[in-house]
Parts: sequence; C-alpha cells; structure tokens
Amino acid sequence: MQKTESQLSDADAGSGFRLRIGRRRWEAIGILALAILAAVVPFVGFSWRAVGDTKGEIEAGRLALAELAAAQADALIGEAFAEVELATAVVPLDGGREVVSEAAQAAQGLGMGFVTGFVFLDEEGLTVFAVPDTAAVGLDRGEAARVLAGVSAAESREVSEPFISSLTSSPMAALAVPVYAEGGDRIGTMVGLLDLTSPLLYELVEQSRRLGSTGHADLVDERGFVLASTEPTHLLEAGDHPDFYRLAGTTRLAAVERVEHEADGSDDESSWHVMAYAPLRNAPWGIALGASEGETMRVVNEQRRSFVALGVASFAVLCVGAALVVARIPSGED
Repeated sequence: MQKTESQLSDADAGSGFRLRIGRRRWEAIGILALAILAAVVPFVGFSWRAVGDTKGEIEAGRLALAELAAAQADALIGEAFAEVELATAVVPLDGGREVVSEAAQAAQGLGMGFVTGFVFLDEEGLTVFAVPDTAAVGLDRGEAARVLAGVSAAESREVSEPFISSLTSSPMAALAVPVYAEGGDRIGTMVGLLDLTSPLLYELVEQSRRLGSTGHADLVDERGFVLASTEPTHLLEAGDHPDFYRLAGTTRLAAVERVEHEADGSDDESSWHVMAYAPLRNAPWGIALGASEGETMRVVNEQRRSFVALGVASFAVLCVGAALVVARIPSGED
C-alpha cells in the first residue's frame, strides 16, 4: 500500500523534528555555557593565585632563614677579625722585625674565642711569630703556604681560600689584617686561623634541620665549595648542588631556586630541592639551605589538590544542572 502525500509529509516533518535541536535550546546551551565559564574562570584564577601566594610565602620564609644565618655568620667573622686586630697590638710599631719576649707573652694572653691561633707575617710573607707556637706548623709548605702568600700583602681585611691544616687535618681559613707602623709604613700582616669545623660555624647550618627530615645547609665559598655543612663528608667539595652553588658564588645575589639534587647515598634521594642562598658581607662566602621539593611544597601540593577536586566537583555539578535545564526546554522551532 502506497503512502499518501499527507502521510509522507508528516513523516518527513517528524524526522526533521527529531534530528534538529531548536533555536531556543541552542540559545539556552550558549547562555549556560557562558555562565559556567563565568563561574569557572574566576575560580581557576583565584585558585592559581592562592597556590602561587602560598608558594611565594614559603620561598620568602626560606630566604629569610638563609639571610638570618648569613647575618650570624657575618657577626661571627666580624668578631674573629676583631680578635685579629686586637692581636696587632702586640707587634712593635717601630718597623722592627724581631718581636720582643714581652710582646710574645702578651699575644699568648689573648683570648681566642673565634680563631685558633695567630701568625704574624713580615713584608716578605715570612713567619715572624705564631701564637700558640704550633699555629705555624705546616704553614710554610703546600697549599697552606700558597694561601698565606696570597693574603700576606692584604691592604685591608681579607679572607683566604680554605685549606687543610697539616696540624689538625681540619679545613681552615686565614683572616688577614695589615699592620702599619706609627709613621704609616706597612710592616707586615697579622693572620688569624679560623677552624671551619668549629661548633660556632656548625650551629649556623644546623638550624636548617627545622626545615624537615630532608633539611640541610652549607656554608660555601665563591667557588661553590662547601666550608661547613650538615653533611660533613661534603667539606671542601662541590656539595649536592654544584651548579647552583657556583652560580650563587659568582653572582652573590640572594635567591631561592628549584635545583636538581645529586643523590649521594644518604636517606634523601629526592630529585629536586628548593634551596635559598644568602651572601655574607665580611667574607666571599654564602649560606645555602633547603630541603626536598616534596617536603617544602607539601602544603602547596595539598592546596592544589584541594582546589582541583573542588573545581572538578563544581564543574560537574554545573554541567549536570545545565543539562537538566536544557532538557526541560522545548526543542521545536518557533
């Protein structure tokens, strides 16, 4: 039986009605999509800023801790230089090379709280006297002799490269102060020997333990070599973050960086650390401290996960609500 023209027309109209979404439904979808975007975009922006602010506060706190340790190190070195300058009082100011027994006895009576000994060098860099006598042991040969020769002509306060003491096998640094006669002629250099394994220095880096189980700190020189550390095996080496230390020692700018961590067999095997560096003023050194990125940014990561979960849940609710609204709108053409 053939369909009549009227039946064919009705069938075509019904098929078109089922395949097309009406203009009003499209308009509703567009309006709801814009409403969802208007709600989601500010939320994403707020979340991103909140996470960034938290990260910034953590980094600022880390840098403040490094700067505090650097200030303490500066104070310590300043006190050590004050002792060296006090020791210059025992040197005859008449330009003579020989030190009388009274001067030597006065030098032995000096309180040595920050330096382990004094060595007076003449204008040619030769040792005139040492207090105590053992302080000069090994300073006339090898690396120690080269380091002292480098500071023997110091025109102002100067801190040497670190070297290993042949007497104690400990890393040392020489603090040099020029000595002048009453007429203004330079007659030599007073050198104070600073033991880099001193508890006073160790306390500066030990405070990094408060950063967590992976917290660590290093006192580093301009080459990036470690002078004092929470990891004693790193002394006079490049440490866990050699590239960061070298760059910081060159630029001498306070900074916080995400740096790669070279695993060294310790319990901390994380790949990345967040490190802060602060330079010293009284020496070409700096304090670097930090901890693993995971431990440092735990609060940030938790905050980020919370925002993501809330955002996904909110977006899903909005989409479901929009779908229900669109479903209630007639789909026919006006």
